[in-house]
Amino acid sequence: MNHTNSFEKAELYQQLRQVHAQGVAEPEPGWDPFSERHLHCIWFDNRLRPEPLETERGEEVRILHPGQWNQESGPDFLDAEWSVGGRRVRGDIEIHIRPMDWKHHGHSGDPRYARVGLHVCYEHGELPEGLLPGACEEVALKPLLDQRSHFFFDSIDLRAYPWQQTGAKSGLRAFFESKTEQECAEMLEAAGQERLRRKALRMSRVIQAVGEEQALYAALMRGLGYKQNADTAESLARCIPISMLKAMSGERPEVAYALLLGSGGLLPPDEVEAGLPLWFSCRKLWDLWWPHQHHFLDRALAAESWHQDHCRSGNHPRLRFRAMAQWVADEISLTQLFLRREGQSEKEWVRGGMKRLMVACPTGKAGDPRLVGPVRAGTLFINAVMPWRICVAPGLPHPELWSCLPDEAFNSKTKRVAHALFGPDQHPRLYRGGLRKQGLLQFHEDFQV
Repeated sequence: MNHTNSFEKAELYQQLRQVHAQGVAEPEPGWDPFSERHLHCIWFDNRLRPEPLETERGEEVRILHPGQWNQESGPDFLDAEWSVGGRRVRGDIEIHIRPMDWKHHGHSGDPRYARVGLHVCYEHGELPEGLLPGACEEVALKPLLDQRSHFFFDSIDLRAYPWQQTGAKSGLRAFFESKTEQECAEMLEAAGQERLRRKALRMSRVIQAVGEEQALYAALMRGLGYKQNADTAESLARCIPISMLKAMSGERPEVAYALLLGSGGLLPPDEVEAGLPLWFSCRKLWDLWWPHQHHFLDRALAAESWHQDHCRSGNHPRLRFRAMAQWVADEISLTQLFLRREGQSEKEWVRGGMKRLMVACPTGKAGDPRLVGPVRAGTLFINAVMPWRICVAPGLPHPELWSCLPDEAFNSKTKRVAHALFGPDQHPRLYRGGLRKQGLLQFHEDFQV
């Protein structure tokens, strides 16, 4: 991906971020740069730390407490607790990129590391016998992190760990107080471009790994899973790749839908389950799933993988995946659905993409709620379709496109960020447009406002 000139405003936001990062300019993130500090943040943050881990001997490890982040010399985390193979263990944690860093850093024989019971590394590998404390186990983070296509080290704000710093927040408020409304709007647009630049960079890495169509499919599945089930929905996209889904379904949406629900462990046992819409035929879906289930005996997801408590019936992945079945059943490929036609303006392309993403209820009756409405379609467009197009279409994004992005809802998060940056008296027009909403979210991500 090489669209440097297309993100010219993003440079303005990058300069602001450097100035307000305690006056220290940070290097621009590259493809895969990370340090032990990144691994410390992952270990410390329950939202980032993958589980369950597995020792080099194949035993399951579950973290009960990550330990106290040690800011002095000695092991990285003190007095942690975990279970390994069902046994409860307490001790210290040492984290490295490679297993041999234990030796290179001089920990062998150092009495401060005698209580280390878990040697956590990014990469796989075992140290020669006698280098680690006697009962120390080794685990690797890379295998589980590699399964998360949405995870990248450059999204971790190192300044926010192990505490959040408030100096940047107050500095930003003072910065914006001296600006005109137009200047504030331009900075929001700059932050929005930076956010989309990062999304496209991440998408390009996924495309390199799995190809264009699978990358777009996984991103859309993640969006259909909503916040609570995004990771599990992405796992389902790996369980049944789009090439398999299209081949098995034969361009029949009912079959594609049954395959998604069956391989995802989402088929209910009978028709009486609460919340099922009238168009949902449990018996028919089971009949379509049975001939294919033997392909998924060792790979299907368990029903317990999904967060279904407090999930509104209309937002349940069981229903939303019907939209994916509709897209997959089209005679053209998923990527072709969202290609820009020759002579089509940017505004027309956005409208066409949004129309593709909005999926009506299968009953076809007027007034029935859509499976994907305009709000969710806008979110899917911004998070999946737009980054994919930036990656695969040379010369994009065209400047005209920035003003055509779908306008997302002004939610509690964006309201909180807007209030923190600009105060309570700004006119709502300052936040109008999809690009500026993305800018607010980028300020939240980088500055924790």
